[in-house]
Amino acid sequence: MFYVAFLPQFIDAGEPALAKSLLLAVIHAVQGVLWLGGLSFALERGRRFILLPKVRRTLDELCGTVLIAFGVRLALVRS
Repeated sequence: MFYVAFLPQFIDAGEPALAKSLLLAVIHAVQGVLWLGGLSFALERGRRFILLPKVRRTLDELCGTVLIAFGVRLALVRS
């Protein structure tokens, strides 16, 4: 459904619609694979650092503080 709604704006009137649609869909798929592969590689490389006890504790405290702040903000909102 995404491609049907998104890709037509990039196809000119005189171009073959099927060929151009397939080309754009393949480009999108390749970009997705490259992005997710790069992200996976970067996260795997940073995994050792994130698993250190001090780093994990700091991340847990930071996330907890943010969630509490969101809760306070939500409690103070007037409808």
